[in-house]
Amino acid sequence: MIISCPSCATHYNFPDQRLSGDGMAISCSACGHSWIEARAIEIVDISPRKVPAVIEHGFEPDSEVKRLVEASRRAKEAFAVKKRQRLGRLRGWAILGACVLMPVAAAASFPEFVVSVAPVTVRAYDAVGYNVNIYGLEVRRVEQQHAFVDGVRVLSIKGEISNISSSSQKIPWLRFALNDGQRAEVYTWTLDTGARPLRAGESTNFVTRVASPPETAKNLQIRFAHRDEIGSNPSP
Repeated sequence: MIISCPSCATHYNFPDQRLSGDGMAISCSACGHSWIEARAIEIVDISPRKVPAVIEHGFEPDSEVKRLVEASRRAKEAFAVKKRQRLGRLRGWAILGACVLMPVAAAASFPEFVVSVAPVTVRAYDAVGYNVNIYGLEVRRVEQQHAFVDGVRVLSIKGEISNISSSSQKIPWLRFALNDGQRAEVYTWTLDTGARPLRAGESTNFVTRVASPPETAKNLQIRFAHRDEIGSNPSP
């Protein structure tokens, strides 16, 4: 192969096989210039004339775009349907929860109103230990006294009824219960105080006596009597 010095352009006939792929250092004998000469690299012609005028994709671009657009539209519609269904289920659960919790919340917040509308619910409140005062009255200052009269043991109970509401209240019958150590009732009776209605803030006293109360009686419970309890086991 013919090589030439880049400095003085002196030509040399140089064997191809002596040149490696990485190049070889050569010095010009005419001018002393040194350079790296490498084996010639074949250049492939990639001129535009060899590029086909039309590139074949194997499918019609317009139809593929339409297919992708249609698939995207269907996916969006399916997502919207699922979203509406999910929101509908959530609304259904929310409504169901509200329907379940609202009566419970109302019963806890307005027990007096609930009992006044449905008196039977007072037993449910009693079962959970909630004393509902729908009368606007309160029993206070209860005292018990034990005495023997003619050799008979007598239990005397006295106390006070106060009107804690802002209006006049009629006094209902009182119910007394003697309970044993396991809180089981061993004797009950009711009492009509016979007092006139109490004005707001007014109080009245009551006294009741029981001869020969049961020996197993340990505790006393006083409350206002329910309608079906009035007159039962009247006080002696």
